[in-house]
Formats: sequence, C-alpha cells, structure tokens
Amino acid sequence: MKKKFLYFLKIVYVAADALALAMSFLLGNFIRHGFFIHPAYNRLIAPSVVICVLLFYHYKLYTNLRVTYVYELFRIIRAMSVSFIIILAIMFYWRPFSYSRLMLSYFWALAVIFVFAEREILKYLLGILIKIFFQPEKVLVIGKGKIVSALRKRIKLMHQVALMINRFPDENEIANIVKRGFSGVIVAQFPVNHQHSARMADICEKLGIAFQLVPDILELKLGDMVLDEFFGIPLLKLKPTPLAGAHLFMKDVFDVAGCITVLAFLMPVLVLAAVLIKLDSPGGIIYSHIRRGKGGRDFKFFKFRTMIAGADRIFRKDREEHYKKGGLLFKLKNDSRITPVGRFLRKWSLDEFPQLYNVLKGDMSVVGPRPQIISEAKHYDDSAKRRLRIKPGITGLWQVSGRSDLSYEEMVRLDIFYVQNWSMEEDFRIILRTIPAVIFGKGAY
Repeated sequence: MKKKFLYFLKIVYVAADALALAMSFLLGNFIRHGFFIHPAYNRLIAPSVVICVLLFYHYKLYTNLRVTYVYELFRIIRAMSVSFIIILAIMFYWRPFSYSRLMLSYFWALAVIFVFAEREILKYLLGILIKIFFQPEKVLVIGKGKIVSALRKRIKLMHQVALMINRFPDENEIANIVKRGFSGVIVAQFPVNHQHSARMADICEKLGIAFQLVPDILELKLGDMVLDEFFGIPLLKLKPTPLAGAHLFMKDVFDVAGCITVLAFLMPVLVLAAVLIKLDSPGGIIYSHIRRGKGGRDFKFFKFRTMIAGADRIFRKDREEHYKKGGLLFKLKNDSRITPVGRFLRKWSLDEFPQLYNVLKGDMSVVGPRPQIISEAKHYDDSAKRRLRIKPGITGLWQVSGRSDLSYEEMVRLDIFYVQNWSMEEDFRIILRTIPAVIFGKGAY
C-alpha cells in the first residue's frame, strides 16, 4: 500500500511541477510581450517543460521528497539554472525565430518561485494525508541536548512520531515499546556509552526493530568519514578537506561575484550608515583590527565602528586577565562602550559589511569560520588550529547557530565541522539561514 502511494505521489509531483513550469513560461511571456503569444513560443513550451522535469529527475527531486525548505530551494535553483543554459543553447543552434532572452530569464525566476511554492504546499498536504490514511512511524530517541532537538525536527519532517528519553531502557521496556508500535531506536547520547549502545543494538536485533547510533561528537569534529578495510579489518577513514583545487576556485569566483552584487545593491545603505556613525560620536567610521586568517597569516580586518573611540584600551586589563585564567572568546553582553548607532548596526549585522573589502582582497570569504582574534588564536590547541585551514567568513555556521550565545567549544566545533564538510550547497544554505538569524537578532550583541 505504501509503495503504491509513493509511486502515485511521485506522479503527482511530476504533474504539479510540469503545471507550475508551464504557468511560469506563460506568465514570463505575458510580462515580456503582453497577451500576444507568438506561435514560436507555443512550440517552445513543451520542450522547456520536458527539459526541466528531466533535470529535476537528474538532481533527485523525485527520489527524496522529504527535505528541508532550504535544501529544496537549492535543488530547484540548481536544476533550473542548468535547464536555462540548455534551453539557451538549443535556441542558439536552432533559430527559426529570434526568442527573447529576457523572457526566458523571467521564466527561470518565476519557475523557481512557483515550483518551490507548489512543492511546499504538496509537503503540507502530504503530512495531512499520512495522518489520515497511514499510521505514522514511531521511533524511540535516547539522549538530550541540541542533537536531539535537531533529530526532533528531522523526524517531524519525515512525518514520524518520536518518544524522547535520557536513559537506556532495559529489554522489557523495549519490548513494551515495540508492542505500542515503535519500529526503531536512535541513540544520541554523548559521550557515547559503547557498552550500553552495544547491548541496545543486540536487544533491537532480537526484537526485530531498527537500531541507529549518532556518532560521537569527536567523530563529527574529525569530519566526513568513509568506511575502509585494512586486511579484513573495518576502519573509519578520514577524508581530506574538500575545499581545494576546482572547488576552491569555484568558491573564490562566488565570493567575488557575490560581493560585487551586494555592494551594487546596498551602497546607499552603507553610505547612510557611515554618515550616522560620524554624526553619532567622535572617531573614525571604519574600525580595523588584526585578525588571523588562512594558514596562520595575519590580516587587517574591517568593520563599521560601533564603539566609542579608544574602546580597546578600556577593558584591556579585564581581557588579559580573562585569557590568563584560560578563558577564550572575551565578549560582554551589555557592553557600555557600544554607541547607540553601533548597537543598531550590530543588531542587524550592518557593521559587518566593510568585510566585503576583505573578501575582494582575498583575506576572507563570504562563508567560513569565525575571523580569529590574535589573542585568542595564541591559546588554540591543535584541534582549534584546524579552523585556520581555510579563509574566515563574514557569516558561517557559528553565525546561524546562535552567534555570541555560543560557547567557545561550540563555536570551534561548528567551524571544524564546516571545514571538513564544505560544499557549495552548504554555503548556500548558510547564506539563506543568515537572513532569519539577522532579522531575529539571536545572539547579536
């Protein structure tokens, strides 16, 4: 029954995507040419829709239907961009008519919006249908903390039901849970108790239910692992940092293009911010500070000034005492040195925009680890130094996960995870997640 339903669901998605694409094409033509539709455009609708649907299939938009909205949007943009290039190439070599490239640009933008909206509506309706016609799958989650919160979100996305506990149940308790319809156990307790986890795996195997284990946080810090074999002995093999070669070049191109685009759109806002800073308090408009970047190389880091002149000297003794005691990440929540305009700039992260110049210089990237303060970097252990393998970023996992609310250890862990698991897709997701993080101002001070 479920297999037939999934097959039917994929057909519905293909039909809905095709309808959204056709509507996008017609609306794009209307915006460009009005109500008149040339017969040549009628002949182009069907091939364009077929090309887009085939690219959707290639990029697995019909394989995994239950993904987050950010990942869904990224998949659609990627598939539509490749489709756009293919359609342009066909138009270039097959010219019975001079097609409007502006109209096709409208088609691309509208298709991204329409297909994304249509798929999110289908996901919502899917959740309702599963609740009505199917018994949601139940899983037991053992653990607590942020990883369990993340699991709860994923389980909800998969239209499953979870029971969260923070202890290892015995065999009788597991048997009772199975009788209540639970089909699996997920262990997400750190540090991992290997003895209890192995016993739990044996119990699950005996009762015929699935067992899953979230890796120890140390393995997450080490990055993306693959299973290798050495004379018959299974080993976890550490993959090298993916940001190298062509990937590094692609990221650099994205950084430069992104900076130029942002500066073109936001130049009036930046000029206004500079004027307000100058009127608000005496001192320069730009604050510069030496930071440690890729490979341990120091560079001059720029921000809009948000504090009174000479702010660094005021709490210098407190900062030095903080570092002597072994503390890192010195930052005050209610800092009296911050000016009224500076507080506003910090809340909306407008003080970060001069760092676009650092990106254009090649010292920083749009997305990356937190820029390292020299006095902090001096106290790094070997693990923390891995943050220096790539360029620091204006935003990053630390920015979208709480910013200043994070502890030093959490910030290091997120930076290392990013370094070892980099992808353009992840950069795109972080940029999209930065927008609500800035709007709601979580951890901004």
